[in-house]
Amino acid sequence: MMALNRRNLLGLLWHSTFLALGMALTQPATVIAAFIADLTGSTLWVGGFTTLLAVAAALPQIFVARLIEPRPYKRPTLLLAIYMRVASWGILAGLIFALGAQHPMALVWAMVGLLAIFYAGGGLGGVPYTDVVGKVIPSVRRGAFFATREVLSGPFAIGAALLAPHILSGIVYPYNYALLFALAAIGLGIASLGIWAVREPPRLGDPHPPRPWPVYIQQLRHVARQLRRLALVQILTGFSLLALPFYITYARAVLHAPNVATGWYLLAQVGGGVLANLLWGWLITRYGCKTMLQACAALSMLNPLLALALGRLGWVGLLPTFLIVGATIGGRAVGFSSALLAFASPDERPTYSGLNTLLSLPVAMFSLLGGVIVGATSYTVLFLLSAIGVAAGWWMLRSLPDPRKDVSPSTPLLPGDQA
Repeated sequence: MMALNRRNLLGLLWHSTFLALGMALTQPATVIAAFIADLTGSTLWVGGFTTLLAVAAALPQIFVARLIEPRPYKRPTLLLAIYMRVASWGILAGLIFALGAQHPMALVWAMVGLLAIFYAGGGLGGVPYTDVVGKVIPSVRRGAFFATREVLSGPFAIGAALLAPHILSGIVYPYNYALLFALAAIGLGIASLGIWAVREPPRLGDPHPPRPWPVYIQQLRHVARQLRRLALVQILTGFSLLALPFYITYARAVLHAPNVATGWYLLAQVGGGVLANLLWGWLITRYGCKTMLQACAALSMLNPLLALALGRLGWVGLLPTFLIVGATIGGRAVGFSSALLAFASPDERPTYSGLNTLLSLPVAMFSLLGGVIVGATSYTVLFLLSAIGVAAGWWMLRSLPDPRKDVSPSTPLLPGDQA
């Protein structure tokens, strides 16, 4: 049994390590936002595209959850999702090589379609991944696992981020982006080998067909009552996404950052995520995910204000902003993943995962809203609104139950939910 647990742990860590390599080369807040800005010259496109990616990742999850929840094994669905993502990056890289810079709008629409597939693959894979982790990682070690996963993948992510500035500045546009996307596809393909190594135990109970929709809707209503407060906290702290894709456009439009700055911002973002996960791992192990999320929200609240203050130093002054971006993106992933697994009943993890994503879907609209705000007002207004929204989320976190102490899978997250 110990050997099997070690095999499963190593498989999941292998997957996360090479996944981090691929994702570090294609961060939405830096690489993709910069590429869209280069293609269109529009902040509205940047915001709208970021929103599209979030919606594409969220919408499939509740349908996937209904279909796979009664299945004894979830790993085949996870592998299908991974190879959907590999194919989308690979095809996009090939199209950029084929079309070059002469057809910018054709590349924009190719990105819309292929990255919608990529993020839909993420939505398809997120549900079974949560269940697989819940099966093979003991509950007392999940928070530490999520943090360790991020820390161990750090050297690969940093290596990729160190490589990115040389690719972006040393290879002619747009072939520099094509190479980044091709390397991302290779990284995800290698990452899939870790999932092949995992030996997933079957689901408890006999397999059965998916529940009819009227029955499943009743289950969704019950789960929604359990998750309302957690989803509200995710939405409010998600106001950080109002500003997230616009730090890079702010640096270019207002601070006149050169193209090579994108690579250095990416390095700062990835490095910030790696360093912060040492802190997140300690906090979540010592004090639990609630305290960890409060610390993460405080950083998210201060970051847009810091961007305005340090922007006076020029584009180099924004490097700490991207350090915090990396730290808070990783912190949200670690904290909310741990909280969700703590609140979810074992036989309903897919439904909890899918519905949690659906309930927090309003977060996906923040990037589009951010583009509208920038176009109608200014970056200063956008960053101030982002800070105010996250501050409300930080305040709401104070009343979230602590999963370590007073929450079981059947305990509601709002008073009176048992009624």
